[in-house]
Amino acid sequence: MAMMKVFVSNMKKYRKLHKISQEKLAEKISTVPNYIAQIEVGKRFSSVSMLELIAMALNIDSPELFTTGPVTFINNKSLERMHQEIMLEFKQFESNYKQFEKSISEKIKQFQ
Repeated sequence: MAMMKVFVSNMKKYRKLHKISQEKLAEKISTVPNYIAQIEVGKRFSSVSMLELIAMALNIDSPELFTTGPVTFINNKSLERMHQEIMLEFKQFESNYKQFEKSISEKIKQFQ
């Protein structure tokens, strides 16, 4: 039963992390939103083939749906996702830094 809770928790976590609604996830795996809702409340469990579709739709490897800690393997999909997350963080940092530079330049101009 603990595995089911981990699966449900991870499925919700990754769905929300990627900002995918139950409806959109259902659409991606060719099912109905009610099916996704039933899985997420623990009333239903997926077949292995459906688990693969869910993982692919969430852009994760299927073992990630069942792990509670860090994933101990890295493959191309994991590396690609890590790269995307790092690039998003870098872009945010770059934007913040540019705003900071602009603010400092304006302050310096005030004192000149």
